[in-house]
Amino acid sequence: MFMQLAKNYKQADFDLEYEKFKKIYPDVAKFLDESDLLDRWTRAYRPRSRYNIMTMNGVESINARLHEERHLPIIALLNSLQTLTTSWFSTYRNASIASTTNFTSTIESILCERFNIGRGYQIYEMGRLEFNVRSATNSDSVDLESKRCTSREFDIDKISCSHAIAASYFCDVNFYSLCSEYYSVMIWSLAYSKPSYPVLNQNEWPLDDMLVLPPVIKTRCGRKNKTDFHLLENFVEDRDE
Repeated sequence: MFMQLAKNYKQADFDLEYEKFKKIYPDVAKFLDESDLLDRWTRAYRPRSRYNIMTMNGVESINARLHEERHLPIIALLNSLQTLTTSWFSTYRNASIASTTNFTSTIESILCERFNIGRGYQIYEMGRLEFNVRSATNSDSVDLESKRCTSREFDIDKISCSHAIAASYFCDVNFYSLCSEYYSVMIWSLAYSKPSYPVLNQNEWPLDDMLVLPPVIKTRCGRKNKTDFHLLENFVEDRDE
C-alpha cells in the first residue's frame, strides 16, 4: 500500500489514498508526517520528474553483483568492472540492433497496455489539439501540442498516457511522435555504442615522474571475515578457468 501511495501521479489521488492509509497504519503515517519528506518518497509531491524510477533496485543489483570483486586490489577490481560492463554493453547493444520496433520493448508494452485502456474513452474536442477525455469514473484534459495531461502521467513519464493515445487516435496524430526520443531504439543503441577498455599493463602506464604513494589505511580491530589474499586467489583461479 505504501508503494502504491508513492507511485500516485496526482496529488488529489494521493491525498485520498493517504487518508485510508492513515486509518490502517496510524503509527507509520505518524512517522511519515513527522518526517515531513513527502517530496522525497512520493511521485505526486516531487518537484522534479522521477520518470518511472521509484526505487534503488538497479544500484543494489550492481552492488550485489560486485560483492566479491569490491574486496580485490584496485587493479583487479577495475579489470573486473571492465569485464562486467563490456559484457552488459555487448548484450544490450546487440539487443538494440536486433530490435524491430520504434521504442524499447518495455515502452512498447506500456504503450500497448495504455492503447487498450484508451479504447473505451469518450473524446470531446475543446480546441486545437486540446481534448477532454472521459471514462466511466474520470474526466481528464489533454493538450497534445504541449504534451500535458491532467492525469500527469504524460507530463512526468514523457510517454503518451492512455488519454493522449485516445486523443491522438481521434485526431489522426501518431502517438509515437508524442513520446520522448530518449525511449527510442536509436537512443538505446547509442547509449551502448561506446566500448570500455581494460587497464593497461603496468609497464605501459604513463606515470612520467609522478610519485604515486600507497593509500593511508587504518586497520580495524577484530578478525577479518575474508582476506584480500584469499579473494585474489579465487579471482585468479576463476580467470584461469
